[in-house]
Amino acid sequence: KAKLRIDVNGNWDVATALTNLRAIYENIGPLEYVEQPCATIEELRELKTKLTLDIPIAGDEVLRKAVDPFAVDLVGAVDIVMLKVQPLGGIARADKLAKHHNLPVVISSALESAVGINYGLILAASFPEMNFDCGLGTGSLLNTNVADLPITNGEIQINDFEPDFSGHEVAPERFEWWKNRVMKTAEHLA
Repeated sequence: KAKLRIDVNGNWDVATALTNLRAIYENIGPLEYVEQPCATIEELRELKTKLTLDIPIAGDEVLRKAVDPFAVDLVGAVDIVMLKVQPLGGIARADKLAKHHNLPVVISSALESAVGINYGLILAASFPEMNFDCGLGTGSLLNTNVADLPITNGEIQINDFEPDFSGHEVAPERFEWWKNRVMKTAEHLA
């Protein structure tokens, strides 16, 4: 009864996507969706026209890496919008993007700590209906975390917590890199 999905991160060309998706479909079974099988909106649109299988296409990098994700025309290219809060500029901006494109959404993580996962949970909870399970269980992939967001029966509760940074030491040059990144980001917010 498992629902299978794959994330290709835009690494296939159209011909490879067609071949691989048919092989997966015939040898493993149907996919709930394929995330970003090709890199560009043009390739995704071409894939949609040539794909004879019922495999929805989710767009991630095509929006997340766009200069203006609101200007990307998803018609005929993408069936589902993948929303990752931090790379899209926060909860409010990700929500506006979902409303703008008016497609089913999947809220997913960009492999953040519990803080980022909690933001994803807040975004997911803001939708009256979710057609797909979220991809927010990635905290288990980290060796350590700044808070505990346990998964219970496939669910994660939104939590109000203070991050615990003890035991999370980083090299001085890495700390400096992050400090500079935060300062540059703050300049853009002013």
